[in-house]
Amino acid sequence: MSRKLTEDTPVGKALIDWWKHLDDDKGGRAQLRRASSVFEALMCPAFQRLQSRLVAISPEMFSKGHQLDRLAMACALMAHVKVTSELTLPKAMSARPKGAERNPVSELRFKRLLESPDDEALFSGLRRALPLIEQKVDLLSLASAVLYWGNDVKRAWAYDYDWL
Repeated sequence: MSRKLTEDTPVGKALIDWWKHLDDDKGGRAQLRRASSVFEALMCPAFQRLQSRLVAISPEMFSKGHQLDRLAMACALMAHVKVTSELTLPKAMSARPKGAERNPVSELRFKRLLESPDDEALFSGLRRALPLIEQKVDLLSLASAVLYWGNDVKRAWAYDYDWL
């Protein structure tokens, strides 16, 4: 499985379709948005429906284990996204609004995200960062980053963030 999800991949298409259908499942979206931990997100029916769909596409990746926690995180975070954009998370976090002197997500907060000691800390930090970027981000880059979080993603984020 590729480490970059696109709309051309079956998993990417399933994630986009699921996110679009959250508009019709307001209760499911609200439940995911209220999830304050990965465990709470795992128990949401909207997550369970997506997981079942993804198991049919890629059983080796979405059947069990740590990847399910990451998928639950991605789902809960995607539920917060109001508008999809072309900006990856680090680009959105460092894209200064017109006339602003600072990035929406400060360098210190961004560094703390990169240094998250575990999935819960990463989840919490990203939940707090999404309102700062007005809940606008590329959905599949968000999902990819969470699903494949590790040194490669951290390095790519460090390169993509506008430090100046």
